[in-house]
Amino acid sequence: MLKTRTIVAAVLIALLIALTLYLPSWCLAAVVALIGVIGAYELMHATGEAKNMGMYIFPMITAAAVPLGTYFGHGETALRLSLTFLMLTLFSQAVFTYKTPGEVEFSSVATGFVAGLIIPVCLTALVSMKLMENGGILIIMSFVITAVSDTGGYFGGMFFGKHKGIVKASPNKSLEGFIGSFIWGILGILIFGVIMDKSVGISVNYGLLVMYGALGNVTTQIGDLAFSVVKRQHNIKDYGNLLPGHGGVLDRFDSMIFTGPLVYVLVTHFPAF
Repeated sequence: MLKTRTIVAAVLIALLIALTLYLPSWCLAAVVALIGVIGAYELMHATGEAKNMGMYIFPMITAAAVPLGTYFGHGETALRLSLTFLMLTLFSQAVFTYKTPGEVEFSSVATGFVAGLIIPVCLTALVSMKLMENGGILIIMSFVITAVSDTGGYFGGMFFGKHKGIVKASPNKSLEGFIGSFIWGILGILIFGVIMDKSVGISVNYGLLVMYGALGNVTTQIGDLAFSVVKRQHNIKDYGNLLPGHGGVLDRFDSMIFTGPLVYVLVTHFPAF
């Protein structure tokens, strides 16, 4: 299992580097759209809220439309149309199935909005960053924040974790793990900044990078716990098995769904590079 997990992780890292640094922007937009479509399906399936095929298809359509619309320069229009489309289709399902055996309840409608709008909008922050100056580096930085935070939390809990169960959504997480995640989240982004400064020659504001690391760590940990809550409430281990050793795309990108939009706002209004 560890070997498989490591191989898949290496492939994903190589793909990330290729998409952000070498391949044209439309490739990243296409991959984000695909991740959004799969993620929408995974969430509807895992929660059991898809009462019929339409409850899968409608969120999957908008999950692709939002990132692709952003790439083509019509992000706001794509967002408004997707919102209108989901309002009409999802609420129509609730209206016309009311008091029938396949009744679509409000919880299913709400889940459809999360799957078809909130998740893709958050992930589309990566597409928006790609279109900025040094966009590939900004995207890699976003993944550095989540990856280093997760790693710091893992090893902090492994070696020093004595106070467990402080968050019931993840009973094995310890106070020491949370602290380790926070510390390494900041250290990791500072090391990334040094590499950019010394190797690439990009001028870096290290004070702002500390802010990136601190706030990014908070969203990383909350994102991970939030999707863990959904899994525990529905008694599932993973959202899918598309990525051997990692589960589904939501298992792999849960933190980025929360951290991506934050980093986009930070680099737009408080650029560290």
